[in-house]
Amino acid sequence: MLSSSTCPKNNLHEIDFSNLTLVDFGRSVDLADNSDFLAEDVRNVMFNGSTAIQTMQCLAMRSGQSWSYDADTYGICCCAHVLLFGTHMDIRRGRDKRWRQSKELKRYWNKDIWNEIFDSLLNLDEVSGSAIGSRASSLRCLRKKIDIYLETNAQLLHELLSRQANLLPDNREKIK
Repeated sequence: MLSSSTCPKNNLHEIDFSNLTLVDFGRSVDLADNSDFLAEDVRNVMFNGSTAIQTMQCLAMRSGQSWSYDADTYGICCCAHVLLFGTHMDIRRGRDKRWRQSKELKRYWNKDIWNEIFDSLLNLDEVSGSAIGSRASSLRCLRKKIDIYLETNAQLLHELLSRQANLLPDNREKIK
């Protein structure tokens, strides 16, 4: 949810997207360092098996491989898909053997960024067997590209968000 503080009125070119939070603890595993259950370094813990229905299983789960943060990066990818398309994600394998979302991106979306996000979060690294997007460096790189795009287009994004906010009712009672 984007709050009103997301679009400050004092600076038209400044948008704080850090208030956007997506959370689903339905099948979470606590990897906190203070956990008595996990004695070893939690960054190296690998799991086996499945935690979800097939459409919510990361590729490592589907292929019977060990997984760790792959489930998280797949979840991020699924959330992005729902926000973009309004539906759950179906994936398919392309001619190049890379996994991609079944739905095509709209021509006016920033296809370069979205294709890179989906490719990085869906596909496994051939060497390590883990999700490419589960590596911190991959996520940082994706985040930097998204931040640059948002900063470059801040005025346009602010105008679009303001236009959308004007379409919404003034209070939540009207929404019911």
